[in-house]
Amino acid sequence: MFVKDVVNAIEKLAPPELAEHWDNVGLLIGDENRECKKILFALDAIDAVIDEAIEEKADMIITHHPIIFKGLSSVNTKTALGRRIIKLIKNDIAVYCAHTSLDIAQGGTNDILAETLNLSDISGLVPAENGFLGRTGSLKAQVSLGEFTQSVINALGMLSANVTGDPDSIVKKVGLCTGSGADRDFMLAAKKAGCDVYITGDVKYHEAQFAEDIGLCLIDATHFYTESIAMPYVCEFIKNETGLECMVTKVKGESFKTVIG
Repeated sequence: MFVKDVVNAIEKLAPPELAEHWDNVGLLIGDENRECKKILFALDAIDAVIDEAIEEKADMIITHHPIIFKGLSSVNTKTALGRRIIKLIKNDIAVYCAHTSLDIAQGGTNDILAETLNLSDISGLVPAENGFLGRTGSLKAQVSLGEFTQSVINALGMLSANVTGDPDSIVKKVGLCTGSGADRDFMLAAKKAGCDVYITGDVKYHEAQFAEDIGLCLIDATHFYTESIAMPYVCEFIKNETGLECMVTKVKGESFKTVIG
């Protein structure tokens, strides 16, 4: 089997035409005609992941975030990105990215997060160019915000989460957007849809204040944790489609570390 066959398989799950116009998805590094026997799955092709791919003799890395996002004027060893690209090419490792294509796709990152949180009656949250970003869904039974926050922490394997809202307030309907979805328009959409709480990552101080102002509880479950849960699902999908050896990275790619005072 070749890299191009793996590309065909991943694009069944995350068709590139779903991606937002500003995004960069697809085979970003490598030869589509290279033979592929082993694939490594990770959120990002960071140094530790590339080193792991080399050690594991992987022929390909499939990531969610693009290793090349904006145009490059040069590729050399003076930059971290240049060094990564050169190392990948020297070791003949292809890199494919499924970013907003996977976010928008049915069965992609947002649906996986909704499923992980045991939500039902799933609907799209915010219209995108070719589908919906984010989802809404309902819990089987209403719980307090405090209880629900703890269930999110447990489901995602986190140590803590930042929350706005009364811990005793009732949660029945949930809005979510994986990754960086703290845009005010997304919060307004969640509120309009009747959501009691909205889950996303990369929430800033004033966005948290805005959520309080519109009466929407908010859980910042981080960019990393809301998306990293998708990689085992993608790995299993490609394994079933191709029969190749597939593995999820053992590298903990979260840059932030939780320090308990």
